[in-house]
Amino acid sequence: MASATSVFRDVPPIVPSVPTLPGLPLLGNVLRFRKDRLALHDDAALVGPIVRVQLLHVPVYVLTDADAMHEVLVDNATKFKKTAGIQFLEPLLGNGLLNAEGDVHKRHRKLLAPAFAPKRLAAYAETMIDETRTQIAKWRPNQQVDLSHEMMELTLAIAGKTMFGADVRSDAATVATALELAMRATVAAITSPMQLGYNWPLPRHRMMKRAVKMLDEIVFSLIAEGRKRGTDRGDVLSAMLLSQDEEGGLDDRQIRDEVMTLLLAGHETTANALTWTWYHLGRNPEARTRLEEEVTRVLGDRTVTPEDLPNMPWTAAVIDEAMRLHPPAYVTGRESTEPVTIGGHQFPARAILLLNIRGIHRRADYFPAPLAYRPERFLPEQKKARPRHHYMPFGAGPRVCIGQHFALLEAGLCLATMVQHSRIHPIASSVEPEPLITLRPRGGLPAIVSPKQ
Repeated sequence: MASATSVFRDVPPIVPSVPTLPGLPLLGNVLRFRKDRLALHDDAALVGPIVRVQLLHVPVYVLTDADAMHEVLVDNATKFKKTAGIQFLEPLLGNGLLNAEGDVHKRHRKLLAPAFAPKRLAAYAETMIDETRTQIAKWRPNQQVDLSHEMMELTLAIAGKTMFGADVRSDAATVATALELAMRATVAAITSPMQLGYNWPLPRHRMMKRAVKMLDEIVFSLIAEGRKRGTDRGDVLSAMLLSQDEEGGLDDRQIRDEVMTLLLAGHETTANALTWTWYHLGRNPEARTRLEEEVTRVLGDRTVTPEDLPNMPWTAAVIDEAMRLHPPAYVTGRESTEPVTIGGHQFPARAILLLNIRGIHRRADYFPAPLAYRPERFLPEQKKARPRHHYMPFGAGPRVCIGQHFALLEAGLCLATMVQHSRIHPIASSVEPEPLITLRPRGGLPAIVSPKQ
């Protein structure tokens, strides 16, 4: 585990050509970083495309520039690694895809790839639709719910069936509580002026250990059941357990780390994307009406299929535009492993770069009227006219999210099914985003729901 100084050791020299965000003497911008990271990112974006913020004695460079981000993630991907702050997710995610580097990352990604092959994704569709209808069936007419909680429960149920071949609805409360504890502990550790490793008995570290224990009990039980079956039941866990290369397969600990990563990346992010989509549809009735008309026109009374989604561009667009404004993965960090030129600036080895994905999505020169919710930006013709790297909710390059197509399939099928079989009316006029590991709606999203008869 990290020592008390490991995160801030060997602080690299400042890049003098990069403008600086004003801050306090000695402290720099650390107080703003702790209290309101999104505002700090927004302030940096106003200063310039690449801006230095000072966290005590550590210079951190915020990139709000799509070309520069592409240089980091794609053109110069081999010259970067994850930032040291990712170590605070290590107790939760271990050495899974999100944390792993180099050959370990390449090997695990190759072993996991068959689980996300197109043929396998299509087989998950029925589960996605069935679990959505099960979620709707729980609702009473005109019931008030926290839609964020409902979407978390739904996507966890889908993850249980498609990823683990198990019904985990009974574990939904435990998983939700544990993931939130883990994310809050991680944020508290990353934003603390004192970067102390998990061998220090701090409240945030005890919180993380509690969360990991809760999740481990569930995950190792699922792995044991999968090992006992020994057959491919069509779920992701089966594919991981059976996958082999010249080094053999993954052991239980490695499988556990990948399962944890998929839980966070595959369950949490899609739930947030659906919640933010409903938030914006609630505030934009014309967009919602057009969505309902498209679903009715394409589907009528029959069940949606994956083959329908290419014929439902507005359904995809309302989700894409919600993820533009509120990308679940709103920021990511990289540390240079050697000197590298990014955005015309020479960065030394060990330079820490924060890629401001949310800020890039909100640049007026990329997206006119950037704060307005306009799904038409993501209709096919407009998408073709815009550089692809101006919109990267799933990252890019060799570390692009392996579950990207799974998430988009799930979001599209779930949204179409909800439009068909329920009425959902968000009743919050405004919701503040909360930047944990993912971008959640702070306090949830209250909504009135009813199943359609």
